[in-house]
Amino acid sequence: MNKFKSILVLFIAMLICLGSFTGCGKKDDIIRIWVGAEVREFYQRQVDSWVANYNSTNEKPFPYTVIVDQVDTGAAAARFLDDTDSGADMFTVAHDNLGRLIAGASAIGPITNPRLLAQITNDNPDIFHDIVKGSVGGVEYTFGVPYASQALVLYYNKDYLSEDDVKTWESVWARARAVGKQSVIINGDDGYNNSFLVLATRVSDGMQAADIYENKQFENCNFTSDLAVATMQWGQRFFTDASPDGRTFYGARRVGDSGVDVELANEHAISMIGGFWNLPAVRAALGSKLGITVLPTFTLTADDVRGTNIAAGTEMYSGTFADAQMFVMKKFPQGSEKADYVQELMMYLSSKEVQERAFNETTRIPSYKNATNEFAKMREDTIEVLLVRTQIEMFERGRPQPFGPNARMNNWYYSQGAPGIVLDILTDKAAYATTTQIRNGMAIVEHIWRTGRRPE
Repeated sequence: MNKFKSILVLFIAMLICLGSFTGCGKKDDIIRIWVGAEVREFYQRQVDSWVANYNSTNEKPFPYTVIVDQVDTGAAAARFLDDTDSGADMFTVAHDNLGRLIAGASAIGPITNPRLLAQITNDNPDIFHDIVKGSVGGVEYTFGVPYASQALVLYYNKDYLSEDDVKTWESVWARARAVGKQSVIINGDDGYNNSFLVLATRVSDGMQAADIYENKQFENCNFTSDLAVATMQWGQRFFTDASPDGRTFYGARRVGDSGVDVELANEHAISMIGGFWNLPAVRAALGSKLGITVLPTFTLTADDVRGTNIAAGTEMYSGTFADAQMFVMKKFPQGSEKADYVQELMMYLSSKEVQERAFNETTRIPSYKNATNEFAKMREDTIEVLLVRTQIEMFERGRPQPFGPNARMNNWYYSQGAPGIVLDILTDKAAYATTTQIRNGMAIVEHIWRTGRRPE
């Protein structure tokens, strides 16, 4: 009988442990945060400091253990959606993941803390204000808290290019021709890395060459405007300029199989378009010869504006996607105390103070709009500081990826070979020899953006 009682007691204890789910593990007493592996330790230190300060200034200790785990930012949304119950309470995503996270009934919860909402508005550039919002059931909510950012810049070889040379593509191009090398390499033919022409804007008035999901509407796409056609005709000249024997390209070209570091180290090309993630490879390739600046301007010639109403001599800014990484949180039951504490942590980890520490310790690019002027390290003369300052400057010429709250916008922009058609227009002079052929190709891209399929 005693043996039976012992077994019964043990069985009941196991049921209690399992029934609470956390039971022995105390899941309900944990706030779990996902960030990228490269910054996990940094953010764990920040939350440990925040909790310690909370405990020293409040009568009762902080009621949760905060654990920061490493999860690849690009995979975090999918992993969370696979099992939202066991997913993180708060996690990092790129802003273009928002659509898939709030599709249907929404898997994440809206931000409700008034102080956090005010911080989002006050601390971030205007271009980030809309990308954190989405509509569920016809009501718009704020779901994301920006805390890091990224944009494309120009890395260049200072042995061949001066600061004046890199102000315009024409000057870069002329120097490349003079030394028999390629002007620039792009990281890939996808719609992100090869976007500097698609996203170009007119210097005089900021008019965009291409409209992509303007006002978050599928039908608001236009890639057949005269300004877009003239821009692509300029791009075709730039991408196809080669020596008579065809062995040396003087303009733009996507990176070859050898990779960015090899092409720059061997001086096949004298510049490249890239993001902050390219810095280690580019610095290894160029060392003290490395320069960084905003993407150059270019000027449309009479050849470029043929078949359009655009005036020769029109000056254009190269464009970029200006993207935010942001925190989002699990959807908690209404009135949840845990949701309140998670939002307090979101407010702290996205604060300008923590963003400055993240920049100082991990070279993480801040989203804080006044970082250039207010962060002390921004005044230092280092390549990391130059990269951050240049990216922030590119924000003025950039726009967030055109992926509104509907997840299909993300898919359709990159789908059905649309980026490949853009590259074909730029590189295949035989198939796209006339303005009409170029415009027709651009019309196919526009149709894909709007509908997710090629025209029949």
